This record gives sequence, C-alpha cells and structure tokens, in this order.
Amino acid sequence: MSEDKIDYASRAQKALLSVVRDVIAEAAEKGLIGQHHFYITYRTQDDGVVMSDKLRAAHPLEITIVLQNQFEDLTVEEDHFSVRLSFNQQPETLVVPFDAISKFYDPSVAFGLMFEDEDFDADEDLDDTAFDDDESSLFVSQASSDQETDEKPVGEVISLDSFRDK
Repeated sequence: MSEDKIDYASRAQKALLSVVRDVIAEAAEKGLIGQHHFYITYRTQDDGVVMSDKLRAAHPLEITIVLQNQFEDLTVEEDHFSVRLSFNQQPETLVVPFDAISKFYDPSVAFGLMFEDEDFDADEDLDDTAFDDDESSLFVSQASSDQETDEKPVGEVISLDSFRDK
C-alpha cells in the first residue's frame, strides 16, 4: 500500500471537529434545540485546557461534561469553547480547545464522534460502546442556562455505568 501523502485521516478529523464547533456555537447563540444535548469528553492534560488543579487532580486524563439545559456562559472561539459549570456547588469556568476533544455524543439522536490525539485510525468502527469508558465520569451541572437564581448551583459526578443498557 502506498503512503498517504494527502493525509486523509487528519483532514477528515478536522472536518468532523468543525461539525462539533458549529453545533456548540449554535447552542451558545440560540440555546439547545429540541431534545439535543451533548456529552463532550476531553483530555484534561492537553495544551490550552483551563480548569482548576483540584478538578484536574480528580480527572487526570479525561473528563466528560454534559451540556444539556444547565450550564452558563457558553462561548465559542475559533479554536476553543468555554463554559461555566458547577462542581460540588463550586462554579468553574472551563476552557476546552477543540483539539482536546476525544469524544462527542448527542444521545437524543444517537450521533457520536471519536477523535484520536495521534495516529487517527479511520478504519475504527464507531458504535455506542465507544462511549463506555470506565476511566471517565460524567459531570451533570445543576446551574440552569435559561434561568437566573439566587441559589448556588449544585452538581455531582456520576459514573458512565449508570447510562449503560443492562
């Protein structure tokens, strides 16, 4: 087999990341549409990721956040997005470069993408089990993006196992 001098896998990955960027930007501008919501897994050690040392210590490799109807200050730039979520009743602004994203999933329509840090394998099949990662956890924020309240947002970290079909 000849060498891929065009680098199709990298180009495809960049194109798919632009899909993620576009849908997050649309959610930032218009809010989430219908039942759509996003599970976004990203590598916590990548350059440009901003999060507290405490949160990074709790999630040293990856973390999955859920953008549903409870988040604040979602903004999108060309190379990253930022969002404020609450972790154990402590608000925290996260900055996530799009290149740090390893998984994106919208369960309302069973649409998911996986991204590789290096050695992207275009032949790898993507199915629902690709989002089952025992090392990851989900964060569900309790701060509503649609309402302002005097109450402090509350959140909890939950295992991905609770979302698996048994």
